[in-house]
Amino acid sequence: MIWGLTSGGWMSGLLPQGDERHESQLKLLASHGLQATGWRLDELMAMEPVRRQELAALARELDVRVGLAFGFDYLSDDPAEMRERTRAIIRGIQTLAPLFRSPVCVSGIRRYSSFDRDVPVAEQIERLSPVLAPLAAAAHEHGCPLGLHNAAHYCSDLAQLCQRTPHLGILFDTANPFLVGERPLRAARAAAPYTVGTHIKDHYVWPDKAARPLCLRVRGAVVGEGDVGMEEVCDVLMRGAPNPARMPMLLEIDPVQGMDQAKALERSLEFAQGLKDRYTRVQVTG
Repeated sequence: MIWGLTSGGWMSGLLPQGDERHESQLKLLASHGLQATGWRLDELMAMEPVRRQELAALARELDVRVGLAFGFDYLSDDPAEMRERTRAIIRGIQTLAPLFRSPVCVSGIRRYSSFDRDVPVAEQIERLSPVLAPLAAAAHEHGCPLGLHNAAHYCSDLAQLCQRTPHLGILFDTANPFLVGERPLRAARAAAPYTVGTHIKDHYVWPDKAARPLCLRVRGAVVGEGDVGMEEVCDVLMRGAPNPARMPMLLEIDPVQGMDQAKALERSLEFAQGLKDRYTRVQVTG
């Protein structure tokens, strides 16, 4: 496990905005003993090479690894644009992965979902696999496997796509199964054999009985205090993932009612430390 913190969302409020944002984030991570985060590939490639080298040197000094996030419309009807975007991303992986010791790459499916009627899931898989294959191959070659972020798809659907596409994996977000009405534990079982990284996120969930039609409501929770069932989910991932020792575990914390970012992070880190201690004991005694 490589524990870390995502770079965006509510937790970004702990950082100053501006030119020193990346340095501040690396120092924040190191101050909490965290060793991984993720930055956008296109943002890093747009920097001057000297600037990238400076950030990479600081990341190495603080022992922080930086994953690479990228993506485009993989179901676009413009093949020329897709070829150009693919080439640009592969160049980015080749440049950045060794520099930032990237443990993982992450992307997502921007269009459609498991519920789409215009392009059913089977057709999505058929079209996505050849587009994602060269990206997955490049990421694998540079030691930072490509994981698809689960958002609007069942993890079982993403697992089918992984089966069709060599070296493609899943970046498993522990709370996002709620978005498609799926229990996180069930989703984790489907995703685990392909999970190359995680967003460790918790939510409170409840049915809104007054809504018409009926629906689920969610809100942010301190990691380990919501309804994900975090210990069981993490146990499934640790037992089933292909390389759990090298798997990034990035805390992601959505706004928690009645609590500021610093306190929510502190309590989430306490839970994460408990998991680390537990898995360390298992490794020692196993």
